[in-house]
Amino acid sequence: MCGGDKDTFRWAFRILDLDFGVSPRWMSALGFRNQYEGDRFCGHSVLQYDLDTPEGFSRPPPLFVHSNLLKHLGAGGLGKGSLFTDIRRMSNDYSSNPSLNYAHSWVYMGQARGMCLDLDWHDTVPDDVRDRERPETVSVNDEEGHVFEGFEDSWFDEGGRIGGW
Repeated sequence: MCGGDKDTFRWAFRILDLDFGVSPRWMSALGFRNQYEGDRFCGHSVLQYDLDTPEGFSRPPPLFVHSNLLKHLGAGGLGKGSLFTDIRRMSNDYSSNPSLNYAHSWVYMGQARGMCLDLDWHDTVPDDVRDRERPETVSVNDEEGHVFEGFEDSWFDEGGRIGGW
């Protein structure tokens, strides 16, 4: 019996006879800027990070793209070059950072898009935390190590679809 993604990872670690571990970085949202809402971020995938920092990197890079909302997106105007363009994350996204207790992820209905994931501060965030850190939207092209280079082409080439199964 498996209770979801985290349990799947736990079983994989167990089968491989490895100690279970979690990434030192908190998840991010991966998506695009919705042109129908003034370029508001529309996340459709959860970005999960490596457990280790490879040589040449300053922090763990993305490891998994869990495209859990792509099946709920409207595809009009989306395709190669416009689907996996931006990452929404906290400026300090280390899992040990207490300010993440104030981070708030939620799903909203994006105009002409369907279900979108976003990230911002919870209403109760203290001013000193808000002054020090922030939610940020960055281009996948700015991700260290260019780990997204060729990703979107490969995703479509392997049969990736927007909306439906």
